[in-house]
Amino acid sequence: MGGPAVVRWLRVGLAAAPPALRATRWTPLLAALLVGYAMLGVPVAATGPLDPLLVVVLLRLAALCAGLGIGFLFDDPARPTTETVPSPAWLPLAARVAGGGVLVAGWWWATLATAAVAAGPAAVGLPRGDLTLEAATVAVVVLAVATVVWRRAARGTVGLVAAPAFLAAAFAAGFLPDRVALLVALDHPAWSAAHDRWAALLGAAALATVVGATWSPPHLRRRRAIASPDARAS
Repeated sequence: MGGPAVVRWLRVGLAAAPPALRATRWTPLLAALLVGYAMLGVPVAATGPLDPLLVVVLLRLAALCAGLGIGFLFDDPARPTTETVPSPAWLPLAARVAGGGVLVAGWWWATLATAAVAAGPAAVGLPRGDLTLEAATVAVVVLAVATVVWRRAARGTVGLVAAPAFLAAAFAAGFLPDRVALLVALDHPAWSAAHDRWAALLGAAALATVVGATWSPPHLRRRRAIASPDARAS
């Protein structure tokens, strides 16, 4: 791709970002993050230091709450009126994901800081990197599910389908056999092996999200080519 094409796509992306962010449904995500933070904040305020094993469980519940809200980033009631615009449909999605990613990253930093307070002196033993890997994987898995729903949601309603689908997948993950378990306890000998599986799942979900958001069937590519200004000018 040549330099002029890159500049053109950057301009299109910057132009698409503000309206996409304004149209994003932030309330479900903000509510989910608030509930997730309360998973740790309330016990800390009520009882003081907690057992690190319990802190890990509460962090996982917080990440689960955040995941339920992330799918709503893809809600787009105006989608039926924008299907034939010349810019690719993934550009507004990328803007929404970027904006939501900044918000969720700040929330996770605050949640980890609260977890350190919750664990008290035992906080030095908290595997922050592994727990962040879990939270990132949860977020990207939700995005992959939301992308699949978005591809089929003609009216732009994604979150109400993606959230329960993700919740069902998370519930099923709790019943995986030991040899492929993801949700192992902090003191379990398979903790490291489980997080190798978390990393593999993160990579697979990221690939599925990118492919699902950017791939278009040939008939849609032809339609967009006809609708684009460059095609009409030629």
